[in-house]
Amino acid sequence: MVIREVFSKAVPETLSVGQEVSGVVTKIGPSVTTVKEGDEVVGVLPLDSVTSGCGEFCIFREFDVVRKPSQVSHEEAAAIVGDAVRAYTALYYHARVCAGDTVLILDGATSPGSIAVQLAKLWGAKVLSTYSTVAEKQYLESFQPPLAQVLELSQRSTLLVSSVMEETGGTGVDCVVDNGVRLFTNEDDVAMLGEKSKYPKPHKHDILSCLGFSGKWVTSHPDLQLDPPDCQQLFLRNASLNFLFPPAWTLMYAQHGRYQHILKDIMDKIDKGHLRCKIVQIVTLDEVIVSLKSLEDVRVGKIVLKV
Repeated sequence: MVIREVFSKAVPETLSVGQEVSGVVTKIGPSVTTVKEGDEVVGVLPLDSVTSGCGEFCIFREFDVVRKPSQVSHEEAAAIVGDAVRAYTALYYHARVCAGDTVLILDGATSPGSIAVQLAKLWGAKVLSTYSTVAEKQYLESFQPPLAQVLELSQRSTLLVSSVMEETGGTGVDCVVDNGVRLFTNEDDVAMLGEKSKYPKPHKHDILSCLGFSGKWVTSHPDLQLDPPDCQQLFLRNASLNFLFPPAWTLMYAQHGRYQHILKDIMDKIDKGHLRCKIVQIVTLDEVIVSLKSLEDVRVGKIVLKV
């Protein structure tokens, strides 16, 4: 791994793969002051990076990495850092989650969802989460202390809303963090647009119906469109919609201070055992092609590439 203080402005035609990296600094630029050669660091490569994290070496800006705690393995650090930045951005910078809030995290057994569940619980929030398979349900039920409610996410649109309202006494939740939503109710439209999946997603109206007063909806859907009645629902609830795009941190030079704080806090929580990631498999470069074919079916845990 190579660290330098100046990064190329050119954006490649194709995006590199393997953004979440943990490794050892082998060389630094003359103006780098925050790390030195031989340091074990972890970080997330920017989307406009000209190098890939899957290679033997990659180039980071010095403010995009932090030192890795000695007790944390490189595999664990790389597996958690990207999802933790995502969860931290959603819960802290978007939703301002604090003790006493009620948070609904969709697909909480997935790797990003799992970290969001752990962070929300750590900050004192009451957490509800959804599952689609038996394995996901078992994983969510293994959390200690247990979640407030584990809800099945099915094609029945009324099930999620009724369960949330029953759990919250009809007041709704303070924050919803989704993992994508369903925009259409007509099955023909869904199939035509390629949104049909064996893992169901809630309809946007269901999420709006789950929100309480001044609730925050944090969405990972990049092209979400709300109709006027949807906007009216947000307006009447004094609620808001936030788009979650974690790579924005590494694309904005003015946010280096906040981003460094996030990375350092994440590493501190991993070191203290507050954040954990289930690593399903550690693969080599030769095994990547085989692993990619079944990647969509890996819902619980994470696959890590070791170079």
